[in-house]
Amino acid sequence: IRILIYNSYYFRTFASKSILMQLTQKLKQIFISDLEKYSPFMERDLKKLLMNVSIPYLNGKEVAHVVAFCFEYDYEDLTISFWALGENNEIISEILELPTERDEKHFPSDKFVVEEEDLEDLLYETELEENEIEDLLIEYRQEKLAIFTNWFIARWKNVTEQLNVTIDAYFSKLNAFYKTDLNTLEPISSEEIQEKYTNPENEI
Repeated sequence: IRILIYNSYYFRTFASKSILMQLTQKLKQIFISDLEKYSPFMERDLKKLLMNVSIPYLNGKEVAHVVAFCFEYDYEDLTISFWALGENNEIISEILELPTERDEKHFPSDKFVVEEEDLEDLLYETELEENEIEDLLIEYRQEKLAIFTNWFIARWKNVTEQLNVTIDAYFSKLNAFYKTDLNTLEPISSEEIQEKYTNPENEI
């Protein structure tokens, strides 16, 4: 009887995992599809920034003062914040949220946000242990952010190649210590960025 109970529990757990993996796979496909719909919007925004059309400079600052572009995204709602960086790591523009145009309230779509919330609710209705649920959610979120990062990098690559321009630029999660160098695609720390643009003559 114990063996039958154990086997029954194991089967239900295995079935739950299998179904949830299918659901997360479907959700990732929706995410990719929704992001692709926003590709033209994001590329248009990046072109305007690179062509110095839409950067909201602070008083007294202009394109000649720019040393790098910084992009950081909120890992919850995926809003990307942009600002221009000047010498000595001075922020020389207002914060601009990207994409500047949205078809729906949530990014990349209202449907995706609702289905993602439903997935989390569904997880806690299964017979999976809490640590198994957390592992599944962590894996899903990591894959989702990897998809999002690769999508943005592709948009940046497309636009810089079309315009044939090069500028230092960095992409990361909000307040992350390590960022992705959009030119080399290598990680770079906040300290390295700070040192790179600090003028020794201005140090106290």
